[in-house]
Amino acid sequence: MTDGPEPDRADTDRWARARERIDDLLLGGPRTMTRGEVHERTGLSAEYTARLWSALGFPSTPDGERAFAETDVDALELSGRLLEEDTFDEAEELAVARALGQGLGRLAEWQATLVRRTIADTGRDDPDAVVAAVESLVPALERLQTYVWRRHLAVTAGRMLSLLADDEPAENRVVVGFADIVGFTSLSRKIDEVELRELLERFETVCTEVVARRRGRIVKTLGDEILFVAERVEDAVDIAFRLHDEVPGDDERLSLRIGLALGEVLPRYGDVYGPVVNIASRLTSEARPGTVLVDEDLTAALRETDLDLDIRAVPQLNVRGYRHLRPHVVRERRG
Repeated sequence: MTDGPEPDRADTDRWARARERIDDLLLGGPRTMTRGEVHERTGLSAEYTARLWSALGFPSTPDGERAFAETDVDALELSGRLLEEDTFDEAEELAVARALGQGLGRLAEWQATLVRRTIADTGRDDPDAVVAAVESLVPALERLQTYVWRRHLAVTAGRMLSLLADDEPAENRVVVGFADIVGFTSLSRKIDEVELRELLERFETVCTEVVARRRGRIVKTLGDEILFVAERVEDAVDIAFRLHDEVPGDDERLSLRIGLALGEVLPRYGDVYGPVVNIASRLTSEARPGTVLVDEDLTAALRETDLDLDIRAVPQLNVRGYRHLRPHVVRERRG
């Protein structure tokens, strides 16, 4: 006895064929190999491939399941060659794999959502429509991703070559900033999903444009908060002022608090670490809506610039990990 109607066999077969067609497009062919067969082909140990697979963010597969395609073998063989050539040691390779897996995993989730929206009007119950959407979107997205990656690499490589040409020390002294939406949790409870998505889209779009326009870099977006860096103190404070100007929009539903700190960071796989990051985060938590709170080092650096700023001390802060922060509020003088 069953709880409901059995699925139509022909319909099940259509969805199975759709998955095979998508695998052919995305993986370059069908999944024909087990884990053991992959190890035999590559000569890599089961322990190493399992660690790499996990670092990339892929779920583990049972030993007997035919879950791997030729492209998986190619990637693992390339990984093994990089190790043999001492391009990476294993710890570095796993760290790179984690960075790639996390970043591209998020990108893949967004792109899958894009596919779902694309097929919504053509019939989400039609496997052929799903395949057609994937075949249409994926090649274009792949070309765009490759272009953006190479363009970013060109910018980064140019900066590195400039330092080498000028024989400048490889310092990583930057301004670290956080911009956080005020009262986001409360706001998200009062609006529907469509409005929430629109507000987040506006926040991320404006932040991306403002930070890029002033030669900064967004390190990561954390839901209702961004972490960014800028090499010049003038650019960093201008980013903060422009974010306060442009993020709220005409309806002024969004308000920000921003904290900035100047100091050495440890760059690691696109992220940044160090006490200055923690200080900027603490200052952001303590900043009042619509204000920019900066640390002592940045305050001193700003006083040496030609910027027309109103810099005022605020009471000393005792926050977790930092008992004697002496921040200042920085405002733009406007005639």
